[in-house]
Amino acid sequence: HFKLCRACEEITRLVVEVCWLRTAIHDEEFHVSAIIQDLLISNPQLGKELQCQCCVHMAINAVHSFCLDRIERLPGFSGI
Repeated sequence: HFKLCRACEEITRLVVEVCWLRTAIHDEEFHVSAIIQDLLISNPQLGKELQCQCCVHMAINAVHSFCLDRIERLPGFSGI
């Protein structure tokens, strides 16, 4: 009985963390993109370098987003 209660708590926590992670990815990409745009004007060389590094980071975020999509499509995922 206690393991079942803990499992339900873990599922609830997972739902919250999935939402948090998706929001964090979105917010980070928005923030970094704005910084890159500013740098491309004020310091083009640094802006270009950061843009290249950001592409790799965004590709990793795309993989994470794909995994989050799959989790959210699982039966019983509430999405709070």
